[in-house]
Amino acid sequence: MSEPSTEFTTACNQARALFAKYCSVRMPRDPYEKIRWEMAGVHQFLLDGLHNMYILAETIPTREEQNFGFYCYCAIQNIFHHHHLEETYIFPKLEPEFKTDVLSEHAAFHKALEDINTYILEVLGVDAGKTYGQTVPAPHKQKVPYDGKKLKTYLEALAGPLLTHLQHEIGWLEPEKIRASGVPAERFAEIDANIQRQLKTSYDPHTVFVWAYGHVAPYSYFPDLPWFLVKVLLPWVWYWRHRASWKFFPDYSKSPFGPLQDIIGA
Repeated sequence: MSEPSTEFTTACNQARALFAKYCSVRMPRDPYEKIRWEMAGVHQFLLDGLHNMYILAETIPTREEQNFGFYCYCAIQNIFHHHHLEETYIFPKLEPEFKTDVLSEHAAFHKALEDINTYILEVLGVDAGKTYGQTVPAPHKQKVPYDGKKLKTYLEALAGPLLTHLQHEIGWLEPEKIRASGVPAERFAEIDANIQRQLKTSYDPHTVFVWAYGHVAPYSYFPDLPWFLVKVLLPWVWYWRHRASWKFFPDYSKSPFGPLQDIIGA
């Protein structure tokens, strides 16, 4: 087993501290602040998922490689889905008043993301489905052996440009910058409505949604979800189909990414 990359771990911890700064408070009422809170919350669970993949990559017994592979697939699918929403329903809707470099920054790590996704699909021996998180059988495809070192190499190639970008977005969404640009407050309601419609049609709740909620840190107040979804649908309906893969969720009771006070500055 190879030693963990200090550079990878340090980059994750630095980014985590930034995201925690904003998602460790209750949902703001001000729409100019709320969009940064939401972005920080999403980035927190995406980051924890990638960091957890890296920590576990070389510990997976042969009998669990397929289950872990699907866990990893859901992680990457969540990133693809999040960036699709950004490119289609978030940042373009802040224009023309407020512009960012989101497309060029996404392009900087798109190949690394595709490389991981392709490798995981080869390990699973399946093709991607129509919605994010779904897979379809691929009898023509021969499975490739799972290799934890290879997965870590892919993650190391992705981490630099991805984590830099995720932190840039938090800076872009400084409330006063958006307010000063002239974006009207009602625009945020339109963005939220578009995202909610997309979640219902492009997001598989049995896979990527369960995966996402399994990586919400105890200090994060994001997402603000209805009680019926949290108490009924998530644990009793959506969780069970792929439960063999959810054993790889980080155990936050054991502080898998470091002491809580180090993360949130308590």
